[in-house]
Amino acid sequence: MTGLSVIVVNYNVRQFVLQTLHSIYQSQLDGLSIEVVVVDNNSSDGSVEAIRYHFPQTTIIANKDNPGFSKANNQGIGISKGEFVLLLNPDTVLEEYTLAMSVARMKAESDIGALGVKMIDGTGTFLPESKRSFPTPWNSLMKLLGLSSMFPSSKIVGGYNLTYLNENKTHDIDVLCGAFMLMRRSALDNSGLLDEEFFMYGEDIDLSYRIKQSGYRILYYPETQIIHYKGESTKKSSVNYVKVFYNAMIIYVKKHYSGRTASFFVLMLSMAIYFIAGISLVRRLWDRLKYPIVDAGLILANLHGAKWLWGRYYYNDVEYYEGTPMYANLVVYTLIWVLCLAIYGHYSKVSNAKSLLRGVSIGTILILVIYALLPLAYRSSRAVLLIGAAATLIICWITTLLWNRSIRRKWTLSRNPKLNVLIAASELSTAYIKEMILKSSGNLQLIGNVSIDEKLQSEKTVGSIDNLVQIAQEYEVDEIVFSSKDMNYHDIMSFMNALGDRYQYKIGGDQYIGVIGSNSKNQSGEYYSADLQYRLDQPYSKRQKRVFDIWSSLLILLLSPLILIL
Repeated sequence: MTGLSVIVVNYNVRQFVLQTLHSIYQSQLDGLSIEVVVVDNNSSDGSVEAIRYHFPQTTIIANKDNPGFSKANNQGIGISKGEFVLLLNPDTVLEEYTLAMSVARMKAESDIGALGVKMIDGTGTFLPESKRSFPTPWNSLMKLLGLSSMFPSSKIVGGYNLTYLNENKTHDIDVLCGAFMLMRRSALDNSGLLDEEFFMYGEDIDLSYRIKQSGYRILYYPETQIIHYKGESTKKSSVNYVKVFYNAMIIYVKKHYSGRTASFFVLMLSMAIYFIAGISLVRRLWDRLKYPIVDAGLILANLHGAKWLWGRYYYNDVEYYEGTPMYANLVVYTLIWVLCLAIYGHYSKVSNAKSLLRGVSIGTILILVIYALLPLAYRSSRAVLLIGAAATLIICWITTLLWNRSIRRKWTLSRNPKLNVLIAASELSTAYIKEMILKSSGNLQLIGNVSIDEKLQSEKTVGSIDNLVQIAQEYEVDEIVFSSKDMNYHDIMSFMNALGDRYQYKIGGDQYIGVIGSNSKNQSGEYYSADLQYRLDQPYSKRQKRVFDIWSSLLILLLSPLILIL
């Protein structure tokens, strides 16, 4: 019998699942026999073909539709033969001894039915869902209200993610995260497979509950750790995620609770869907609009100041513009400037001084054109307009500097300044990692590489890996790329733990994998690849097309009388 069956469900995360498989096959198994089954839920990104080519030893189930996470896992479990079964997400990276150590711990204690390990995200930050208790009305309410995050050491409010338990010590817990669920097959036989009513989310809680009901223990085992990029496999950043997640919780509650408790719990979860979805929507709108709203307020205030000054010192009458359309005109001027700034990318992640200058200049020209076409009675002072244009440029310049200083700790006009990148790799690996980075992104400044082997340092290296912390500080590094060809995953994660979330991290493997990382557990990951030649889906390209469409439409509209005549 096979010792361990690893089941990976994949959906359109080609580069990430390749890295996951690479980490599996790099494992030091200490005699443990394994089989790997990938269940693909009708991906359209070439995942199946890539896995077959690079990992031909992998068993693949290629679904013709997307039946959901639970059903896909059950398909994989159904054809597997291992004494132990591991459900593993496709956006994870394992340490070399994760599989062997975890299985050995379960073999040592026969009453352990399932085991989970310590998980960190792409910034090296511990993920609290590594250990959880069963959701109850009380601990769910504490989580919804944010009190569990505010008082993590409290047993009273920190029950949902068991935040009061030491993350670096082994504990018996209630619930494992579906990203890494190692289970004894006999426990699965007794408790049953994943409930396919759960399309995504909640299935891990339900299965954990049934395993414990069958008389087995569930263990949190932090002696080994994995990276779980998280945002990539779930794409969870929308109102839709909130709805799917909490509806899954309602399914769980209806299944395992009864009476008034169930009714109250369902009501609370139903209210939570709308409450949290509303907060998510407001937060997303605020994230998009906060910069233009602040700028618009300052621009409008400045225009009113210019109006007052011009009336006071040119006309000797501070009430000169009373009863005129001036007030409405100032609002329109403000909206045009802010709109043009947005169109030309001033509020995007790739904003720079050029986008600021273009936005204000085009906005000013457009206002002057409108001004010339207005009847005399509706025109306002050109002096106020020109003063406002100059002030708008200065205001947006200052606000951009302040925003970037507060967020990125840099005095720069670019909302996405070049990142100082340090590569931890051999000279050979550095060469192809550098090639992939430069082909995929023009927003990176390569500092150099640190040598993995102190004996192989040369004039091209900036130091040894042993001094990585000091080097990163000295060169004001923003992002560190580790080579998995020259370093093992255990050492990479150890450096991420030691350096903390001050830096961004990526891992560069073989060229077919690319350079992969994630700077937030709630966002999709990023990767650099030499295969990326066209970036038509990038924000800059989309914005350029939008600008072209707007000006083309305006030109056609202006020329329409001539077109009709001809």
